[in-house]
Amino acid sequence: MYPYRSMVNCLETCLLKNLRNFWKRNGRNRLPHHFGKERGRNRMDKFMDNPWFVRIVAMALAFLMFLSVQDMGNKNGASRPNGMENNEVETITDVPLEKYYDSENLVVTGVPDTVEVTIEGQRRFVEATKRQRDFTVYVDLSDLSIGNHRVPILYKNFSDKLKVKVEPVYVEISIQEKMTKEFDVEPEFNNNILAEGFEAERPMVEPNKVQITAGKETLEKISYVKASIDAKGLITDTIERDTKVTVLDRELNKLDVYVEPEYVTVTVPVNNPRKTVPLKIKQVGTPPDGIVIKRMEPDLDEVMIFGWTEILKSIDEIEVEVDVSKVDKDNVLDVPIIYPEGVNKITPERVKVKVVTDKGKKSEETNVSEVPIDSKGLAEGLDVEFLTPKDGAVSIKLEGSKDQLKKAQEGAFEVFMNMEGLQAGDHEVNLEVKGPKDVKWELSTDTAKIRIKEKGTV
Repeated sequence: MYPYRSMVNCLETCLLKNLRNFWKRNGRNRLPHHFGKERGRNRMDKFMDNPWFVRIVAMALAFLMFLSVQDMGNKNGASRPNGMENNEVETITDVPLEKYYDSENLVVTGVPDTVEVTIEGQRRFVEATKRQRDFTVYVDLSDLSIGNHRVPILYKNFSDKLKVKVEPVYVEISIQEKMTKEFDVEPEFNNNILAEGFEAERPMVEPNKVQITAGKETLEKISYVKASIDAKGLITDTIERDTKVTVLDRELNKLDVYVEPEYVTVTVPVNNPRKTVPLKIKQVGTPPDGIVIKRMEPDLDEVMIFGWTEILKSIDEIEVEVDVSKVDKDNVLDVPIIYPEGVNKITPERVKVKVVTDKGKKSEETNVSEVPIDSKGLAEGLDVEFLTPKDGAVSIKLEGSKDQLKKAQEGAFEVFMNMEGLQAGDHEVNLEVKGPKDVKWELSTDTAKIRIKEKGTV
């Protein structure tokens, strides 16, 4: 505002002085005739002597000069050199790195797939370059010989208004003669991802051979060609996956090679081993006074158990515990089957047991001694010697009604040991019992120590 007022004052002074001089020299004698000499002089003198007239003219001229200067300033600003604008810096990541070489006959390793490019310059050039990405970053290996080289990373098609920096600046590369060789693919599977009780059969891979292309030195380093299969969560069924082939050296370092096909299909059959075993009813607890448990009859004789093969081999029966402490009359109980360790499934999981009682008859106990232990499943050509019990017999404690005990003592119990698969040597085996189901019994020992030897040996 103040420069404008000074301009007006200056123009006012200069304009007033010049107009008066002009009027004195020329104006008085050049008035139009219709004004009249005296009349024209008087009117012009009044204008010249009026300060507001001069001020208005000066302000108009000052305004015109201001507009002219402003317009020139804008034009000068538009043509300001580019270097005066503020610079901007941007980093472009994951820029593909091109390779120029004889790809039909040579193999190059050590060249990264992408690099990082930093550009600096005027914002419009930076933004345009970042948006269009029409530049190229490359390594030129066309004139290099077979061997190891340290080469610079080059670039082109950037605006000359930009400063360009590529990271890394150099790369260590290896050029080798291109060769192709066939390798077998080894499927790999981690058994730890199997659910408990499940087992995996041998994995299968299709195709089971791949073509690997690399330099001669790299091909000689190949020790393993693997297709590893993995999964989230625990596996309970056959699994099939398309898996990338991995090529490793002796130290399990991954090798940079070309594999055809890159992916193979790996199938791992998964199953849950099963076995059918008989049920054994075991009475637990003591019935109320005056109640005798005559017998307990399950609605099924056997169940199917699932689990690891080694666990199933050791299980010959499933014991079902029936609590009779609250049984005061004939009843049918729904009893859960307890899972043995290592078994992950039992079908069915519950069994109905019919409990038959006898009122008014007290339970009695008795012992049956010298019950011989029979051998079953002993291989031909072998003999067995009892270490404990030495006489090869056990005693059985019986509990039940008088009539039940009488029947049980008449040779109703059979004690035996399963020796199937046992070879010569010392063993400790479980004793098994077959007898009436309406009598509660207990062996003097549950196991026997034996020595198996070939016939004719001392």
